[in-house]
Amino acid sequence: MKKFFSLLMTLVLGLSLSACSSTTGSSSVEIADGVTFSMVDVLEVDNDNVNTVFFYFLAGIDNNSDQDFHMSNLDYQLTTDSKKEYQPINPIDQYRTIITNDVKPGMSTYIYGYIGVPRTENKTLGLYVKSKDAFVPFDSIKIRKIDDAKVTNSDEKKFTIYEDEYFEFDVDATNLAYHYENGVSTVDGLVINYTNKTDQRLVVPFLSPICTIDGFKLSDLPNGDELKSMSQEQISQVDFGSGDLQAKTESLKAESLGYQMFYLAPNASVPANISFRAEGIIPDFSAKQKNGITISINSPSLGYRQIMKVPY
Repeated sequence: MKKFFSLLMTLVLGLSLSACSSTTGSSSVEIADGVTFSMVDVLEVDNDNVNTVFFYFLAGIDNNSDQDFHMSNLDYQLTTDSKKEYQPINPIDQYRTIITNDVKPGMSTYIYGYIGVPRTENKTLGLYVKSKDAFVPFDSIKIRKIDDAKVTNSDEKKFTIYEDEYFEFDVDATNLAYHYENGVSTVDGLVINYTNKTDQRLVVPFLSPICTIDGFKLSDLPNGDELKSMSQEQISQVDFGSGDLQAKTESLKAESLGYQMFYLAPNASVPANISFRAEGIIPDFSAKQKNGITISINSPSLGYRQIMKVPY
């Protein structure tokens, strides 16, 4: 088993793929001599509030040839098999990505994605490999399901968002904090822990935190250069509502320095540490109610949205 971690991804890469039994069609297709494309895991999330179904998929490329396989040679589409005619899907939302660009002989890699569609009947969704005129349906393997009714909102700093026999997703914001230095605002201390309770590789509907600062751009203030050189304690004493400093508070988005969690290895538990950075932006320290820095944790598929206040 070969593992690697990076700033933008927390992934576990395996060296082999296991074929699953087919229910409505083949779960794999040979896309080149010795190279197999296989459906590994599919997760269905029904969002009853908006009458939408999301499918998250993890598919694998297993290279048993003696040559490198370049992922640019994989031409596939998300389609629906309606009366055996492969048709493009007009999705509500979709995303897909590859994990690595080239696959060495004897190695494997994965592709990850999701698609949200209106709830309909008699349609089989899956991946159509154009070069082989082959359709690999999602239900060629067992489709796991998430019940959005089990998703939990909480005012606590540490709590479980979701748990079932497959997953547990936990949030820990006990060390959430704001810092200011040299004209840069940062927020850190948010951890989302993803746990796989099974001995199978599982695709993950990862959560997307967004940090918003209600404050000012230093470039818009007459003494921005002076403010930039101040310490956090000094700048917190400035009254931005008086004199030449009077400025309109804006809602400004910070850059996320977090992660993308595509899948979990068997029995893995991975803490994703998320931080945010906003260069040239400060909150309004003089506001009477200091709730101007917030983090919103979003999941369109789960219908989940939670707002956390960041102390400063």
